[in-house]
Formats: sequence, C-alpha cells, structure tokens
Amino acid sequence: MNAHRTPAPHRADFSRPAIPPNRVFPLILLAAFPFVIFGAAQRGLADVVAQEPRYQIERWRAGKWVPDQFKLDAMQADLSKARGLDPNNPNLLEDLGRFHAVRVERGQAYDPEVRAMRQQALARFRQALERRPTSGHAYVNVALMKYRLGEIDQEFSGSLQQAMRRSPWEPQVQLIGIELGLATWQALAEPAHEALKQAILAQAQWQLINQKPVLQSLLKRYRRSDLAHLL
Repeated sequence: MNAHRTPAPHRADFSRPAIPPNRVFPLILLAAFPFVIFGAAQRGLADVVAQEPRYQIERWRAGKWVPDQFKLDAMQADLSKARGLDPNNPNLLEDLGRFHAVRVERGQAYDPEVRAMRQQALARFRQALERRPTSGHAYVNVALMKYRLGEIDQEFSGSLQQAMRRSPWEPQVQLIGIELGLATWQALAEPAHEALKQAILAQAQWQLINQKPVLQSLLKRYRRSDLAHLL
C-alpha cells in the first residue's frame, strides 16, 4: 500500500521581475534627467551673472569707462561667483583673465604689482586653453600676456603660431598675432616667420574688409619694409 504523499507546500516567489532590456536605457535617462537640468541651470545662471562684468570689461578696454575700487570689487565678485557656478567654462576663465589684464594694461612691466596681475591673467588664459585647446582666441591671449611679461620663449612662439593657424578667418586674432610677431621678429625662429608671412598675405587679401592700411601701418611701425611685397 502506497503511503499518501502530502504535496509539498507551494513556495511563493517574491523576487522582483526582471526589467526588459529595452526599458533599461530609458530608465537610466530618466534618472539622469534631473542632473542634466540642474547642470544646465547652473551654466545659464553663471552666464547671467557674468554678463554685466563682461560688458563692463569691454567698455573699459575701449576707454569708454573707468571703474572705481568699489566697482572693481563688484566685478571681481561677480566673475568669481559665475566661475563657482560653472568652474570648467573656458569663457568664464577668459573673462577673469581679461579682467586681471585690463587692470594693468597701461602698467609698467617692471612694477611688481603689475607683473603679479599679469601672471594671474596668464594663469587664467592657460586654464581656458586647457579646456578649449582649439581656440585661436585662447592662444593669442596667452601670447599677448607672455609678451607683456617679457617672456619671449617657446610657449610664446608656439601660442602665436597656433593662434594664427586655429583662427584663419578671424581678423582680430590675426592682426593681434601679426603685431606680436612683428614686435618680436628678431627673437623668433624661421617657422614663426613663415607663419607670420602667411598671415600677412592672407589678411592683405581679405575680401570683407580692406586690411591693407592697418598692415601698412604695422609694417612701418616695426620697420619691416622688407615684408611690404606681401601686401
């Protein structure tokens, strides 16, 4: 006689059902969405905070406005606040660099305070360049500040050449680079000379604006009549 066998009790499975693979990616995006929104809001707020000092710096550089100490402190506070909101933004780093540079734009190179301020500006421009290594503006800012510090070295020459190579269609960058190159011609090696010649030639042929009067003035100022044939 077979003993009656009691069926084993049913064991409920309380484990969570597996999420279909085609739903995993949307869930990841959904989870990341608040962080994306927060980051965008931070960047937008940083740009708003920097907008006024950025405008004031340009007016100051153009000689249309001169700030007092109170205004200087307020500008620096706004730029620092903006950078705190968006620390990796190269535009904000360049804004800080320009702020330090314009404060001593007409200062004497031998003045320790002027030199310290220019070194601060150079540090900001280098940081901007690290974050945006393809920017002709960033390269020319580094070259300009090196020139004002009297540091005509490999970094200066390399930055000058990169500025002209990276921004061939930006006349402002090209003209600043050309002037820096003419001012330091004797200290530059042949590759830099060739880059400058090509930049002068390209600007002389610029169709949108007649750059020849500006170029002629630069060649005359730096006594480089031997380059006049490029015009």
